Amino acid sequence: GINAEYGDLFPPQELVDFIEANEVPRPTTIRVNSLRTRKRDLMEALISRGATVKPVGPWTNVGLTVYDSRVPIGATPEYLAGHYMLQGASSFVPVLALDPQENERILDMCAAPGGKSSFIAALMKNTGTLVSNDANKDRLKSVVANLHRMGINNSIVCHYDGKSFPTVMGGFDRVLLDAPCSGLGVISRDQSVKLQKDSKDIDRCTFLQKQLILAAIDSVDPRSSYGGIIVYSTCSITAEENEVVVNYA
Repeated sequence: GINAEYGDLFPPQELVDFIEANEVPRPTTIRVNSLRTRKRDLMEALISRGATVKPVGPWTNVGLTVYDSRVPIGATPEYLAGHYMLQGASSFVPVLALDPQENERILDMCAAPGGKSSFIAALMKNTGTLVSNDANKDRLKSVVANLHRMGINNSIVCHYDGKSFPTVMGGFDRVLLDAPCSGLGVISRDQSVKLQKDSKDIDRCTFLQKQLILAAIDSVDPRSSYGGIIVYSTCSITAEENEVVVNYA
């Protein structure tokens, strides 16, 4: 089962810590939309509405943790006006690693629901071109809604199988491949994962991930003056879905 998988990954004490951490719900975190507001102003606004908010930590200047709130955080006037996105702090990291710059061409290959895409666009300061793609048409509705709400206008939202890049379009300065995965790193958010996933699911994911990472590599312009960078990320902790895929590429 899944716990046997983990036994190979962690020494015993870390394994216990990991399994215990999976049972604890994560605090709500939000990302400040730098296109619309500043962190200090948003903190003041939310505190005045009865929320307890603190910065996520010194490693990000756009993350806030919401400890409790008298109003639903996903329905405040500030939320509706696009001042922030409800977003797990760990999902900031792939975008920080991607390090998007102004006036680049960037592909977010598996973009739904749009948290990472909207962060990329904010770091690009709405310049250049961001292609936000997802293979799941239904999930693109959330991408479009979030990009509109956040005031992003440098993005093209499209519905292709990620493997059809670069045939559809290529020549990108940077590609983010936040790959579909077994989800074994987000059990605290979705307890059904540990009951429903098995090694066959991991094999299926790995097969697709290897195809997608090759497509991502082919979609980058090797002559890009910005470096031609690919970031591969998953929300799984298995080596098969992470290191093995990168080594394969």
